[in-house]
Amino acid sequence: MNQEDFIVLLRAVDQMIQISEPRQAEYYRGYRLGILYRQLGTLDESMHEHFRMNESYAASGDQYVGTYALGYRDGCKGVRPEYSFSDRG
Repeated sequence: MNQEDFIVLLRAVDQMIQISEPRQAEYYRGYRLGILYRQLGTLDESMHEHFRMNESYAASGDQYVGTYALGYRDGCKGVRPEYSFSDRG
């Protein structure tokens, strides 16, 4: 994905986070982190810190953590964020 398409996608995802209901917004938050990782190859922290951060998030008891993880996985895979809860459960 070129830089211009990446920026457009980030803006669209940011907008979806703002206008979506909480569960879907959590998907888009995870998706955003996943596409950043996919596009940039790294995050500000080391790989070890990255996974520790995600484990901490998962242990937080957040009711939408599975949705966040699904978004993150889709972002890392480069899947377009056409998320339908009826399709994914």
